[in-house]
Amino acid sequence: MRYPILIAALCSLFSVANAEDNADARNPLEAKVIVDAGWFLMSTDMRVRVDGENTSEQGSDVKFDDTFGIGDFDRFRADVMWRFSSRHSIRAMYFQNNRSASKSITRDVTFRDETFPVGATVNAQSDLTIAQLSYDYAFVRRPTYEIAGGIGVHYVDMKLGLNATVTAQGATGTRTLDQSATTSAPLPVLGLRGIWKLPHNLYLTGQAQYFYVQLDPYEGSLLDLKASFVWQLSDHVGVGVAYDDFAFRFDITDRPKFDGSLRWDYGGTVAFVSVMF
Repeated sequence: MRYPILIAALCSLFSVANAEDNADARNPLEAKVIVDAGWFLMSTDMRVRVDGENTSEQGSDVKFDDTFGIGDFDRFRADVMWRFSSRHSIRAMYFQNNRSASKSITRDVTFRDETFPVGATVNAQSDLTIAQLSYDYAFVRRPTYEIAGGIGVHYVDMKLGLNATVTAQGATGTRTLDQSATTSAPLPVLGLRGIWKLPHNLYLTGQAQYFYVQLDPYEGSLLDLKASFVWQLSDHVGVGVAYDDFAFRFDITDRPKFDGSLRWDYGGTVAFVSVMF
């Protein structure tokens, strides 16, 4: 099974929810467990610089997607909220964005300890995993709206790789250039979330999360903004659409894994089904 841990966690949450009074309302303001699952129609813009591991040479500052021809992709995304009491809840989110492409580059690119020359056909890979877990407390709670503050962890796991076969300098043969860089960052975030009931069984949710750190080996910030509409079709099922905008700005000195900077923006529409228990 592709997502065994996620499925097991959801089953556990469903068991807790079903043990509650079945007479409770099942809507975004009252449901014990809400599972949103769908497709993230996202676009990305990544700017990266990876400095040398064995040399002091500074890497090239490149737009990774444009330089190596990596296009936008659609991805499965899951969001879960467990309201374990009227004012307390836990939220989780997960998605992957693994992409690859090959392109003849139009400039020299220094990545880690190698320089990929202009005209070389470079195979590029970008593997990214985003996960989030947070606790929320609803400090304002009314029949038609709720406002909550929260604290959590936003986890970013990234691997970038480049490889190419080029003509050896001063020779007639060829040599292979192969470099990669990885980093993972479990980052604490502060957040604010609101849910409002609108006419015709519509619900609006808005949330923001922010974090800034200046602590070796990281220096930078994370901002995540999301707004969603859910139309509740029945007591347990709704359909929704959301827009998520994410900005990640970090300088990283995590030798030997990653030494350089990463500027990553992604955003797009999420079309999903919302199941409430």
